[in-house]
Amino acid sequence: MAGSVEPETLDVPGTGSFRLGQLRNLALQTGALVAFVALWWGAALFTPQTLLPQPPAVLEVLVADVTSGQLFELVVQSLRHYLPGLLVGSALGMAVGILVGWSSLASQTVGTVAGLLRPVPPLAWIPFAIIWFGLNDSGAAFIIAIVAFWINYYNAESGVRSVDDQLLEVGQSLGTKSDLGLIRRIVLPSATPELFTGFRTAAGQAWMVMVAAELLGVPGIGKHLWDAANFLQMPVVIAYMLVIGVLFLLSDRLIKLAETYTLAWR
Repeated sequence: MAGSVEPETLDVPGTGSFRLGQLRNLALQTGALVAFVALWWGAALFTPQTLLPQPPAVLEVLVADVTSGQLFELVVQSLRHYLPGLLVGSALGMAVGILVGWSSLASQTVGTVAGLLRPVPPLAWIPFAIIWFGLNDSGAAFIIAIVAFWINYYNAESGVRSVDDQLLEVGQSLGTKSDLGLIRRIVLPSATPELFTGFRTAAGQAWMVMVAAELLGVPGIGKHLWDAANFLQMPVVIAYMLVIGVLFLLSDRLIKLAETYTLAWR
């Protein structure tokens, strides 16, 4: 029609390069996984299957356990102590780390005790876990909580100490005088990236410690993995090593998404 105006297509600057970058990252990740499986398969061709099974044998285990529901049952069993241990340990670690980072008195007292206990390996607490909680989810969660506590503690302390003094002065000049008010309005927003970093790191470490914590005899992925290793069922061992890796990637991605959403204002 004469005089009609064709609608314009909006071209967002950088959209093309962003999509190209995403495709490039996806191609690199896919290529890395393919190369990993190829190297594994190649090495397995020249290795006894009792030492390094080939990928089809591992895939057969995964398909069978998914079909029977055993894999999901084991994941749920592990989550029953993984999540409480991670959340409780992280919350306590953040709280104590913020306190020590903010208060010189807490740094000299609580910080000194923390420096004494920090070098103790988490697995050294297993006898106490058995005596205090027993061979159950609470005992395994206790071991996981110790790992989560220390990682979050040091990240929170570092985050608080790195807050710019000028921000605190601005907060005071605007009427925020109490320590609690400064922590809530100035310190926590500034230290949030460090807190998320600590939580993400703790979430990854907790998956590794979970396997050792289930040596207590607590049902879950780790115990199933160890039982299979004792009977030299290497396809099962590798299958659940991969399951733990996938669970780690999923948890890390969820925490990263939460971090991106929470820090969208920055």
